[in-house]
Amino acid sequence: MAANTTRNQLVPVRPWGIGRLAPYPTTVKQPFTTVTIDPTTQTGVFYDHLRQVVEMGKHGTSSATATSTSTNLDSQPDQGHDQDSQQD
Repeated sequence: MAANTTRNQLVPVRPWGIGRLAPYPTTVKQPFTTVTIDPTTQTGVFYDHLRQVVEMGKHGTSSATATSTSTNLDSQPDQGHDQDSQQD
């Protein structure tokens, strides 16, 4: 990448994110070979190489809504914001 120092001269610049790079963490081979969708629950079912169901752990679901409100025509000084969320 280059930065324009003068109108006719370009100087190479080191990208700012280069110092933030790190090796990827060690990966783990997952204990399943096939995933299907259960037609009743509409969730993924993981199977191992012997067609035995593999439990992949539990996780929650969440939903959220956000609304913006304004009380005047230009919406500059009197603006509000509402948020709510649910997690199970």
